[in-house]
Amino acid sequence: MVHPHGGRRRVHVGDLRPGDHACLLFDSDEERALLLGGFLLGGLDAKDKILYLAGEGGPAGHDALLDRCRFPAGPPDLSGQLEIVGAAEISSGRGEFEPAALLDRLRAAADRGRREGYRALRVAADLGALLRDARDVHRLLRYEALLAAEFIDDEALAVCQYDLRRCDPAALDTLAAAHPRSVEVDPLVRTADLVVVRTFSPPGLRIEGAVDAGSHGHLREALQSVAAVRGDVRLEMSRVEFLDLGGLRLLMTFARARAARHYAVELTGLLPHLLRVITLIGWDRTPGLRLGAAHAR
Repeated sequence: MVHPHGGRRRVHVGDLRPGDHACLLFDSDEERALLLGGFLLGGLDAKDKILYLAGEGGPAGHDALLDRCRFPAGPPDLSGQLEIVGAAEISSGRGEFEPAALLDRLRAAADRGRREGYRALRVAADLGALLRDARDVHRLLRYEALLAAEFIDDEALAVCQYDLRRCDPAALDTLAAAHPRSVEVDPLVRTADLVVVRTFSPPGLRIEGAVDAGSHGHLREALQSVAAVRGDVRLEMSRVEFLDLGGLRLLMTFARARAARHYAVELTGLLPHLLRVITLIGWDRTPGLRLGAAHAR
């Protein structure tokens, strides 16, 4: 079974730096849109040359790519900064993906970027649709190796996207292992004590750190961000070190609101003492609340 992060070190998209080679294994169009949008905006802010490698069925031009990202404030102006490479440009005459052709295109983009004064080459690759058989897996592994050997340094960074819904699990395991890091969307909340990150499979939030009176507002806003999700929501809480009664009340209120829409909220990874508190107070019977597996210490 393919796990989106597995044993690789996880990095938020906004924290990527030259030298990073990360993968995104996704099965949610929303997740890819948010992450790709963050990757492009990061390139705009950092003044990077951006190269998007589009596989079969990928966006044919700038407008199609920017529309895919669903920017809330409208698409940014990336004229002259963003280049899109179509599948035909990196394929042989027989229509097979050709790593050497792609390597030439990367070199040319890196050279142009340096001449034009950009900080680094920022590569977003969506080549999973090229996977048809074992030979294609071998070719993509060769591409990943060439990318790591020649371009992942202080002048380049890359995110390779693979759709879990379209790729063979065994091939994905092999390709994911070629990346030292996995990438995820930027946190909804990031303070000295609390981090909350949107998750997508299943939909919900991952909550880390401490929830006290000073962070109730942050937690309330994060919960609101998934209030419109259709279906059950999972809150992954194995890294929650402290959760006060006010924070628990926020979770119970959220569960009741979800129950009114005939959906549930699952709390997973809670420390045993927090489970005991919920049970002693009687909140384990809260409408809409489902208590998942406790955190194993």
